[in-house]
Amino acid sequence: MTQTVQNTERKKPVRVLVVDDESALAELAQIFLARENFFTDAADSADDAIAKISRYPFDAVVSDYQMPGKNGIEFLREVRASFPSLPFILFTGRGREEVVIQALNEGADFYLQKGGDPKSQFAELSHMILRAVERRNAAAAIEERNDVLGAVLAASPFGIALIKNRTIQWHNQSLASMLEYSSDSLIGMPVRSLYNSEEDYLQAGEQIVSELKVNGQSRIRAQLKKKTGSTMDCEIQMASLTTKNPLYSRMVTITDITKRLAITRELEHLSKMPHLELNPVIEVNQNREITYFNDLAIDLLIRHGSKEGLEAFLPDDLDAILAKIPKAGTQCIYRTIQIGNATLMENITLSASYRIARISAFDIKEAKQMDMLVGGENARRVIEPGL
Repeated sequence: MTQTVQNTERKKPVRVLVVDDESALAELAQIFLARENFFTDAADSADDAIAKISRYPFDAVVSDYQMPGKNGIEFLREVRASFPSLPFILFTGRGREEVVIQALNEGADFYLQKGGDPKSQFAELSHMILRAVERRNAAAAIEERNDVLGAVLAASPFGIALIKNRTIQWHNQSLASMLEYSSDSLIGMPVRSLYNSEEDYLQAGEQIVSELKVNGQSRIRAQLKKKTGSTMDCEIQMASLTTKNPLYSRMVTITDITKRLAITRELEHLSKMPHLELNPVIEVNQNREITYFNDLAIDLLIRHGSKEGLEAFLPDDLDAILAKIPKAGTQCIYRTIQIGNATLMENITLSASYRIARISAFDIKEAKQMDMLVGGENARRVIEPGL
């Protein structure tokens, strides 16, 4: 027998399947539930119930325990195997505590013992059904929001991670790709492993801790180490997930700004370096390695017959000059060198930011001749040694 009533209190009728081999008891349960504005249907066995659940979208199941064939616990197992979130309430006889414990362990939402005043008993059953359905709907809503959020995070081009106790608990594929790791391989990794050195890690940590304590958010720039050992310039933004302990758990967004910084640095580099490409230019890092030279440097060596190669541009006290780089900011030093029969003035620009010395050379004789032609007081100031 099927009972259908007009639902006036809830926007969507709650569909309940009553499972009992005694048709009179099943019909009684349907009558009481229908009065509470439930849409009900009945099944006389576990197999009949599974068939109906497979065909129709029920919101809850109310089942007797003692039935021929499969009992209520066996039926519950089948329901949980195929419909894990479907609310399930078990009717049991009094004195069956072991059945109650087993039912709850197998995933029943509630249990109700038979006996007593039917009106009170079915009122309690109605309340249980509503609680179970509301709890299921709330969990489904949270799961849906989490799925949407997960899809957004997964599709983001930015690297995103959940960090707890300075360890990566979750990350999206974009972060793994940025750092050249395989999917999920960063999970469980200490954040310290991504920094080049302990000093870099501690320096970044000081700023992060300070900002999180005050604002609950932090934004820093740092270099992170890829799996291959190369580094990546990053902008890192993070927000605490709890105000009670803002340092323990946080979401982190990482943007690869390597290319952006490279362009910025190049523009800044060009704006600060004198005699740009109008003269022979070479660049030397702190390890005395020549990292850049232009065609004019080669032309000068050929023109003046030097056999030393580009090292001819390096002044005798280069080591002392390079030692000044870390504290130089942007500083200019002048030196005079001899290449072949040419005496050259060198303008050496030190850059602490890029850890290089940029050497721009020009022939003093040619510069003086130009000075005589133009009569420029400023030009004389540039080429006179010792300035």
